Amino acid sequence: MKIRLEPPNLAWTEAFERHRACLLEALPIPGLSIDHIGSTSLADISAKPIIDILVGLADLSPLDAVIDPLLAAGYTYVEAFTGAMPYRRFFVSLRALSAKPLPCVIGPADSLAFGRDYDSIANIHVMERGTDHWRRHIAFRDYLRAHVEVRLAYESLKLKIAEMDFEDPLDYNSFKESFIREHQGKAMAWFLQRGQ
Repeated sequence: MKIRLEPPNLAWTEAFERHRACLLEALPIPGLSIDHIGSTSLADISAKPIIDILVGLADLSPLDAVIDPLLAAGYTYVEAFTGAMPYRRFFVSLRALSAKPLPCVIGPADSLAFGRDYDSIANIHVMERGTDHWRRHIAFRDYLRAHVEVRLAYESLKLKIAEMDFEDPLDYNSFKESFIREHQGKAMAWFLQRGQ
């Protein structure tokens, strides 16, 4: 299967704002921050039409407390990723691709059917604000916004990868890893140097 990249679209910002409003209503937690991250937040490069959202908590105490409210708000909890990233709770907003019902929870024993039974239209990353895990997302986004040559190189790489066929659409991410790792390190140094 091919990964579908789309040209920049103002609708991505509008979709982020809709999810932001939903998240604020579902999570009335003091000190909450909600940021648009990922390629759809960059405004001028091609991207998978998936809105990545970083929800920052003031501390880790409400991390598991977000699960039920976000399930009630219609998001799917991808519990399958929690073991590898215990500092994060990951949710998706899904679009059906088959007649199968959409899952509410995708557990460690469940097969991931992204690109087959459903597609993600939004990814919600919930973690403690100010940690290195949180900071690297914000730093990478801001670094790409500030460095046009890196941003365009990232787009070029993604367009090249999108020409490949994948058994599992999640494999697309593995082909971006070395670029992201290299530039996340530069982004963190740049971000910290600016006193962020």
